[in-house]
Amino acid sequence: NFTVTAKASDDGEFGELYAFKWTTLLIPPTTLLVINLVGVVVGVADAINNGFQSWGPLLGKLFFAFWVIVHLYPFLKGLMGRQNRTPTIVVIWSILLASVFSLFWVRIDPFLSKVKGPDTKQCGINC
Repeated sequence: NFTVTAKASDDGEFGELYAFKWTTLLIPPTTLLVINLVGVVVGVADAINNGFQSWGPLLGKLFFAFWVIVHLYPFLKGLMGRQNRTPTIVVIWSILLASVFSLFWVRIDPFLSKVKGPDTKQCGINC
């Protein structure tokens, strides 16, 4: 429930016209923001734990994550509104969807090779 009006007026008389509750259209971009922010934190933490060789692949992933965050920043500013507060239901649904997508991603695990049988690279054919 929201009313779209011209934002040129800063009168207290029309202040209630800028208030809105929420709509389901706010959830997908907020979910993308949550996923990318959590991805940046987890990626940097994983690189710190795994050493120097993991920083190279991380830079490309961080670039893309920051690219998404920067492009969604105007949306986030608009979502915060004049009260500097995001509707709670949007945050709850976004975190729930981000958690579900993360669990599916961990279960699928697309970046690890699926090895069946013995590893012949370790000791050759005589394992």
